Amino acid sequence: MLSHYLLVLSAVVFAASALGPQPPKVRPANTTTFEPTEPGVLNGTEFTQWVRSQQVKGVLSVALAEGSYHVLPGEDPAHIYFHDLNSMTIWMDSVNLTMTQVGLPAVNIHLCNDLVTYGPTVWWDMPGFSQATITNVKVTGDRDYDIEFHLDDGYDPSFLLNTSAGHVNGEYTNPKTGRLQAGPGWSTVGGTATAVNGQSNTYTVALSNNYFTPQVGYKLFARGSFIFCNQVEQSNNTIINDYTLLNCAGFGWISTGNRKTTFNSFSLKPAPFPPPNGTELPARSSSADGIHSSGDYIGPTFDSCYFAALDDDCMAVHGSLNPITGSGTTANSFSISKGDATPGDILRFYANTTYTPLGTATVTSVSQGSITVDQLPDNVSSQLSATWWSNQNRIGSGFAVLNTHTTGNRGRGAIIKASDGIISGNLFEGVSYGAIDIGPEFSSWKEADYVRNVTITNNTVRDCNYISKAAAAVMIHGDGDNSINGNSDVMIYGLVIDGVSASNLYIGASEGVVLGDVTFLNAYKENYTLWEEWPGSVATFENIGFKSVTGTRKVVGTIGRQGVNLTNILGMVEGVSDRGRGLLTSDAGQ
Repeated sequence: MLSHYLLVLSAVVFAASALGPQPPKVRPANTTTFEPTEPGVLNGTEFTQWVRSQQVKGVLSVALAEGSYHVLPGEDPAHIYFHDLNSMTIWMDSVNLTMTQVGLPAVNIHLCNDLVTYGPTVWWDMPGFSQATITNVKVTGDRDYDIEFHLDDGYDPSFLLNTSAGHVNGEYTNPKTGRLQAGPGWSTVGGTATAVNGQSNTYTVALSNNYFTPQVGYKLFARGSFIFCNQVEQSNNTIINDYTLLNCAGFGWISTGNRKTTFNSFSLKPAPFPPPNGTELPARSSSADGIHSSGDYIGPTFDSCYFAALDDDCMAVHGSLNPITGSGTTANSFSISKGDATPGDILRFYANTTYTPLGTATVTSVSQGSITVDQLPDNVSSQLSATWWSNQNRIGSGFAVLNTHTTGNRGRGAIIKASDGIISGNLFEGVSYGAIDIGPEFSSWKEADYVRNVTITNNTVRDCNYISKAAAAVMIHGDGDNSINGNSDVMIYGLVIDGVSASNLYIGASEGVVLGDVTFLNAYKENYTLWEEWPGSVATFENIGFKSVTGTRKVVGTIGRQGVNLTNILGMVEGVSDRGRGLLTSDAGQ
């Protein structure tokens, strides 16, 4: 089986290198190298212990011998556990690693400083998700179906066979490109799958509230609880080069408590071969997010990455929104049940149900279950138990999304809730929801925060946002009361949005906005949206204050739907004449 993998992997195309000068991608000659004792098998604990022993000797550039290995985990919290390493470079280029335990991360980087890695290519023998092929479809109501499906060999069947408390996701055909891709919404399961008499591995299940139309031959997917396929934690200045992940039962990478992790030429895509004893290729690369940054001190950089066929968001950067549970034991203190802070951190407070910003304060001390600040804002101290807080030092600010390509994903391309960052030179295509989503998700996911000082420049969005009347292909938004004093100093220019069948652009809950050139090509081109009762607008501006508006915003090509408005103006729109009704022009025909 290993020889089969090697033959197929020789044809795998890796993501393009990042722009600009790059370190060498081939390990230097005479690099100190670990040679596994058993051919084709890597003991992860032995390898990482060897790496630490080389650091003690002062050897700071090491390698894993080229080849393909099944990785056997030991006592560590990952198949390969890089812990407490400093100023090391680890070469795993030209290495293929098959992980053997689903639910255990492939790589965990923990408490490291200035660590640089190259490679490897990683997958699991048993993909940690169910996959099946639809064999019959019966319509039972508005977006409700009875589905008959046949389990694909080699995939864990348990998630599809016991779905009464879970969700199933499917795929559908992009109406514009004809390409099969991740379905644009979860499908609520109506009950446990039932075996079909006389047909091996064939079952029926009721699906309701579908956001895709199932058809014979389409795939169904289901997963278990969220797991992390790779982790980087509490580390500083980590650079992960040329890491290719070919299937993932959960998050590709989770990044927490770090100060700058760079993902350079990272790829997440379906394996080009079936699992052992299987014949069907995996149609998904991941059953959750690609790279998820939660609570980083300095946000990650994504440079020249590639994300294909994910079941959720490609890149997510955010902090957490945490409840205040009551008064503390001293003045200007309060009790908490979750959340992290250290002295010097800046906290921002929000009203309980409206999420209206209530002011900020600086942490002076932290004890078990309690935080003390220099001065609680008056409207916070008077209603502590009805207030939320977020740590402005732990939301991933300083992020960058550069030269990256996402395609065929169910969720969003880049979903950002952090400040002081840039999104530049990217191609987002075939994303079922928005390609670029900027702003908090307080009410749904308790993820913070509003953003400040974010530049969005020279990006192309193509064939995205198929189903939502509430979102947009590119969206800068608030949450709760959606007031104007949410996001600030957001700059957008050099944006091309092409072939989007629902809302193209939404900017709201923002002030100090700089809006430059935006081109809208073929808006609503295919006359297609699941929200047929909603005519929609090409662009919507709501509760926004402009710092400047330059260049042009023009709709060109063909507007394919009757009744589509160019611009929708809601609430306050400041800084432009006539409430911004001339923000867009059009020479497009119906």
